[in-house]
Amino acid sequence: MCSIPGLPTAGTELPILITKVSPKPNCGLVELWVNMDDGKKHIYEQMRKDIQSPGRKFHGSEGKPEDLCLVHIVDMWHRARIVSIQDETYSVFLIDQGKLDITKGEALAWGQSDAFLLPPEIEKCILANVVSVENNWPERAAKFLNSLAGKKCKGLVQQILMPARIILLEIPVVSKHMCKCGSAKKIPGDEFKNLVLECLQLPSADVEPYRILRDRNLNGSCILEECHRYFYPELLMDTFDTVVVTEINDPQNIFCKLLIFSKALKVLSEQIHRHYEESSDFGQPPPRTCGDPCAVKSVNGRWHRSMLKQNISTNGAVEVLHVDEGRTELVQYGDIKPLNGKFLRMPVVTYRCSFDGVKNISAVWNADQTNYLKLLLHRRTVVARFNHYDITQDVYSVTLYADNAVCMNSYFMMKIGLPYSSNENDSSSSNGSIPSFFRSHGTEQYMHEQNKDTNLVLCEKMLPSPKNREVNGRIDTPISDHHDSKDGLDGPNQLVQSTEHLSRSFPSEMQNADSDHAFSVGSSVDVHISCIESLQKFWCQTTENAESLRKLMHELQNHYAVIHPQSLAESICAAYNPHDDKWYRAKIITNSHSPLVAVRFIDYGQTEKVPLRNVKPIDPAFLKLNAQAFQCCLFNPKSSTNPIALAWTDSTLDEFRTFADSSNLSNTGLKCVVKAVTCDEEGLQLNMVDIETPSQSACELLTQRCVETDTRVPILPQVSSDVFRYSTFDIEVGGRENVFVTCSENVNNFYCQLDKNSDLLAGVMENVDQSKCSDHPLGLDSICFAKGTDNKWYRGQVVERSPKLLVYFVDYGHTLVLNDSDICPIPTEASLARSTPVQAVQLGLFNVPEDVPSEVNEWFNNHVTGHSFPITVISKGAGGKLVVELLDGSLNLNVNIRERISQMALERSTSCVESEQQWPGSTKCTNIPNEDNLMQELVNTLTAMKTAGQNINNSKRVCAGDELKISSQDKFLKYEKTVVEGRKLDVILEEGPGFSETFHNDSEMLQLSFPCHEGNTKILIYKKPNVALNKAEEVYASCIVGPHYFWCQYSNTKDLNMVSTLSQEVRQASQDMLFTKNLDPGSPCLALYSSDNHWYRAQVIHIADNMLHVLFIDYGNESDVEIQNVRPLPECLLDVAPQAFLCSLNGFDESKGSWNDDTYDDFYALLVDKPLRVEVVDMKENLEIMAPEYAVQIEYENVVVNDTMLKYWKPAAMENLLIKIPTEKSLQSKETEFNMTPPRFSERNVTSCKHKNSNMSEKKKVEVHATCIVDPHFFWCQYANMEELKKVSRLAQEAGQAQQDSMFLKTLDPGSPCLALFSCDNQWYRAQVINRTHSLLKVVFIDYGNESDVDIKHVRPLPQSLLDIAPQALLCCLKGFDESQGSWDDKVYDDFYNLLVDKPLTLTVFSIISACRSDIGVPQYSVNIECEDVVINIAMQKFWKPFAEECVSIKSPQTETVPRDGQIGSNTAELVFPKENMVVGKYKNPNISKNTKEEVYASYIVEPHFFWCQYANVEELKKVTRLAHEAGQAEQDSMFPETLGAGSPCLALFSCDSQWYRALVMNKTDNLFSVVFIDYGNEADVDIKHVRPVPQSLLDVAPQSFLCSLHGFDESQGSWDDNVCEDFYNLLVDKPLTLSVFNMSSARHSDVGLPQYSVEIECEGIILNTLMEKYWK
Repeated sequence: MCSIPGLPTAGTELPILITKVSPKPNCGLVELWVNMDDGKKHIYEQMRKDIQSPGRKFHGSEGKPEDLCLVHIVDMWHRARIVSIQDETYSVFLIDQGKLDITKGEALAWGQSDAFLLPPEIEKCILANVVSVENNWPERAAKFLNSLAGKKCKGLVQQILMPARIILLEIPVVSKHMCKCGSAKKIPGDEFKNLVLECLQLPSADVEPYRILRDRNLNGSCILEECHRYFYPELLMDTFDTVVVTEINDPQNIFCKLLIFSKALKVLSEQIHRHYEESSDFGQPPPRTCGDPCAVKSVNGRWHRSMLKQNISTNGAVEVLHVDEGRTELVQYGDIKPLNGKFLRMPVVTYRCSFDGVKNISAVWNADQTNYLKLLLHRRTVVARFNHYDITQDVYSVTLYADNAVCMNSYFMMKIGLPYSSNENDSSSSNGSIPSFFRSHGTEQYMHEQNKDTNLVLCEKMLPSPKNREVNGRIDTPISDHHDSKDGLDGPNQLVQSTEHLSRSFPSEMQNADSDHAFSVGSSVDVHISCIESLQKFWCQTTENAESLRKLMHELQNHYAVIHPQSLAESICAAYNPHDDKWYRAKIITNSHSPLVAVRFIDYGQTEKVPLRNVKPIDPAFLKLNAQAFQCCLFNPKSSTNPIALAWTDSTLDEFRTFADSSNLSNTGLKCVVKAVTCDEEGLQLNMVDIETPSQSACELLTQRCVETDTRVPILPQVSSDVFRYSTFDIEVGGRENVFVTCSENVNNFYCQLDKNSDLLAGVMENVDQSKCSDHPLGLDSICFAKGTDNKWYRGQVVERSPKLLVYFVDYGHTLVLNDSDICPIPTEASLARSTPVQAVQLGLFNVPEDVPSEVNEWFNNHVTGHSFPITVISKGAGGKLVVELLDGSLNLNVNIRERISQMALERSTSCVESEQQWPGSTKCTNIPNEDNLMQELVNTLTAMKTAGQNINNSKRVCAGDELKISSQDKFLKYEKTVVEGRKLDVILEEGPGFSETFHNDSEMLQLSFPCHEGNTKILIYKKPNVALNKAEEVYASCIVGPHYFWCQYSNTKDLNMVSTLSQEVRQASQDMLFTKNLDPGSPCLALYSSDNHWYRAQVIHIADNMLHVLFIDYGNESDVEIQNVRPLPECLLDVAPQAFLCSLNGFDESKGSWNDDTYDDFYALLVDKPLRVEVVDMKENLEIMAPEYAVQIEYENVVVNDTMLKYWKPAAMENLLIKIPTEKSLQSKETEFNMTPPRFSERNVTSCKHKNSNMSEKKKVEVHATCIVDPHFFWCQYANMEELKKVSRLAQEAGQAQQDSMFLKTLDPGSPCLALFSCDNQWYRAQVINRTHSLLKVVFIDYGNESDVDIKHVRPLPQSLLDIAPQALLCCLKGFDESQGSWDDKVYDDFYNLLVDKPLTLTVFSIISACRSDIGVPQYSVNIECEDVVINIAMQKFWKPFAEECVSIKSPQTETVPRDGQIGSNTAELVFPKENMVVGKYKNPNISKNTKEEVYASYIVEPHFFWCQYANVEELKKVTRLAHEAGQAEQDSMFPETLGAGSPCLALFSCDSQWYRALVMNKTDNLFSVVFIDYGNEADVDIKHVRPVPQSLLDVAPQSFLCSLHGFDESQGSWDDNVCEDFYNLLVDKPLTLSVFNMSSARHSDVGLPQYSVEIECEGIILNTLMEKYWK
């Protein structure tokens, strides 16, 4: 137990509830207040009740600091501790709230003796081991931290600091997220504790802590140099990383180095060696204490960073540890030097590790075991999963995986004959494989994924045999080395080698689900037939996993019932089947980006087309169970030998269905007997089977039926006998595969085998070996078995018979000359050899010239043949050929090939120059090439140079022929990169001034001048984003600065994923110094993003010294990057348009207004992490970042964000335009601001040139359509007869083509008629000006009714012919509804719109309300409307609310005194306010009645006599919540809080989630309101500034929860047992309840008028009232 009462023991992990978070400004720490035992909530509730009867109150200046007492706040007593006393003012600390309070002595009292037995309900904590990377917490990090309030999670108690009683609490999920986002860094536990202690001792805790942090310099080396210790970054658990095994002492003592730091360590090693070789005086004596860092010279003569492993007492041999290798060595004392502090800056990234799950029965590992482990792993690159860190031993427990996904932990233990016991929490370890869907995308991706394990069964044949196999002198181990030599063997001998070389691995994705059921021929298994498509394709499930599948399906339904929208990243997914309303595990088998996708349910076999919205990413937790359905084909017993075989017909299929159904109905078990194994057209395993019951066989039954009906027709055999099949093997563009190169002709044509198909090929070779060849003549293109030079048989195909017999070895890519005796037909029994797809895959290198020098091809052939490599597929060519990037470790072979071609071209050019320099006086001249040949040579040379990414300096010299010399001063080479499809490099020779074809003397040479820097033409630019005007795009906001600057990224991330994959591959290219020197603003490049050490496409914005400021064009964020962290961009990455584009909200001109201060947070919250629909309205160039900027309209869930943001926009103060009237004085005596007062129209100030009035008279009926609908008091109708409108439209388009008249623009005033261009369709329409602001006019289109802002350059004068035609639309208002006498219900707008829109209407005009409506300057008509014999005016009466008679008149200036808080409490005061400000409003009563049943949940539980229930149907609650939050955004009315008393409704801000809710005031004290949230039942104290008025629409909705007490228990006649609260809480919480009301009272909350209902509750068939009787006394 903990020695500190009420606190947990250090090292304890426990669930916590975070109640408050305080990221300290100017400080790197995070302060938390947490509840560590939420299960004792009822105990604290009882304690709070008990302390309401305090002891003696304080008299005078009683008490002293640290005394425990009670303090009275808002009519309640709270436990407190006195902090300080000054005069009669006490500063007390509220023990259970974790905050300070200032009060007077009269509000304090002594508590009863047992009042302080319970520990504080809320404990103060510091988030352990993380600090901010900046002086202030970034805004986004602060938002994230503040959002944690109210969240539950798990925390680990690291330290308890006394006497401050502060807990250092580690919350891994929070720390991991903050570190991943780059806003925080982790530091070791002891350093963090010391940092906190120093902070607590400082006088200013807000400013000084970060100074300490800065002084300690966690980001640099100061702390390391001061304490002179190595820094080991802490690794996250349950993550994958690629490592190099540097040292092996035994399986529980190995050292692993993070591969990502290999290059940095190599540079550091060179610096150390050079430093200590060149220096002799080190300024200080060598270290002598165990653990001290030092520099040591090894026996190989190299200097290393090391650490003493013993104290030095003599000057003899000393044991040291080389920390970057993990290697221990004995060295002489003279070879040990003090380590320079600058070499401590690089952290140590080589970690001591232990094999997880590997235990030796004996105490010591023997030498053979350790040596075998070294043979397997030493100096190998593997993938490590870090499972656990043992702080006591300073060792990481790891699981290692080979590059073919074999678990080395289990493999090693199997080889040495010991049992393997994996960590039970590590499903990946226990089954010996990395999750398959990680492997399909390469090590780089899956090593960053966390907790994504898939339980794949490692088939027996996949495991290596117990002893190592030796073939031709080569030991077969589960790890393939790229540089293992084949001893120069070529031809068919390579076939043997590569067959033995095949990796033992799994398919690349779980989507090859059938591979999990690898049955051997002759085996049988109990099954259930789950899906029958045909007798050639049906699906079976093994019955042994039926219960596991049932549980998985149940969990799947629960999980995906509440899943949020996400984008798909894998082909394995969860899919919703609308036919049975269930979710299934599925595989996408068509394009996942189409509206309908075809999926196969991998546990059942059915294929369905489902909407893309019903397809979700699969949670890795649901991949632990293998795919349960495997594909079968009914075995035809005669098809393999008889060409006229029995045919399965439709009636046969029906018979088979009946056979399967009857077995299911009778519970007769089915047994599946495997007769043969082959592959289908997709390359998936197909089991040829017979289905048997205890009494009969399906094959025999159906064969008998066919014989009886004499159904004999010629059919094709099930497996074609004369051709081999080809498969794409699910290889996609952008995908990554591991391959073994079997044959190479040149860089553009070589062959490989896929590692994932190694077991398939092994099965084929076994089938070939077991088959007997027959002597039978073979013709051209015949498939056959062919004998290689090693006298072994392989699959082949005859490609030529004369003059020589040529055979193509289909699984290896070779074509050899053979004798007729070396080939034979494939026998019929070799079904697997016939049906398995061809294994040789044709490849070509991406982005290399077609014409490659023979020397380069020869080097390439020797380098790659017989070795394994990872490839990235760039594109697919004809015949299934794959165009790829080929990697050899860190070497990109595509880049290397291009460099070799370029170098050879330059060497040839240089040799020409040198040969001429040897004979300066020579006049010999051989063939002089013509200009075309010269051009071709230049093109070839430049193409090679360009492709290799090199720039050619002006000093480079080449010659076109051995003797020819042409002066370069009159010829210039211009080369230009054209960004169009095809992307060719054009080389143009231009004739300069004074050019003449004159041969000069031999000493002059042709110099190719490449303009550089100032004169350089920008040859590399990105494409424009794929967005078009008026086209909607589905996007997410990727970088948000404000409404005028934010970036959107396409929600379809297929191209982004491909770009990211290629970017990581290209990073391996070495840096080109010439490239970095030629970088200019606007240059594209690849840049390293420091926060995640990944490479991304970027564009240079500006350059300063050795730093580049770049823009990441696929995301939108900017960063400073060191110049050494940029690389050239390959052409394949230039071809893909940027995946993000710069946006600004349309409709807000920054020159005409500004945003208020609240805009940015709210705009960020509106957009972040939400699926958005963006429509581009306009485009301009952003010159600052040299990228296009799009003015857009954004929608989210049918809400237009542009409209939502209007309330934040502040138009610039402008001088109003005076309306000049020649016969009248202007109405304005001075200039006014448009944004302050809208223009008013009258018949006096409308210009004499105006539109004709509509031809409408009273009581006249006309057929119309509604064109613009706002509400019943404001809508426009357009005549149904469109002939006149068509004429107007035609004339308007013609008049709109006129030139702009500058004088006309000056005459435009409110009310002026004009022609205006409507931006949405670029058509001209008749309009009338409403108001004018500088160059922007607000107009109403008089033939339609809609309004718009129009640029002044888009208006034209209206010809008289168009003025003479009356407007074709008229502004209307429903007759019978006087706005001065009532108002509309909030629901009216949608219903009124739906009644009118797109319907033929009959309109009758009753009167003209206004001859010139003041706000828009047009007449408005009071009308009656009929639609389909329904009078709309009558239908709308139900939405009309006349003003209540009791509403207080605004006539009386009298005031009245109103009691506040019901005059409860001694310190309440009276509030005086004007009568006209008083608003009569209250909530409705809940919609429940006596003896009715309601489905509810308990929302707030205190005891059986006091609990709240909330309706189970939450639709109304969602609506109320949304409206309340919107209404809460209104500005505060300073007078409103003064009107609030007990029982007043209001909106209140709930501090735990910063959301607005409907509330009811219970009482008021000082600046606090005590409120109850009427839709939930909980109560809270709310600051006076955090209340708002409740709009009428929310008053009209009844509360969504109501106060209850259990019926049948009269408090005046008994009481409850002490244990009742906890048990009653557990009975109700989170359970669906059925409630019946018996009666209503107001016993509780009578002061605020809340009713309380006496109820009976039923839960899961049990009446809780009866159950609670045992607690009643």
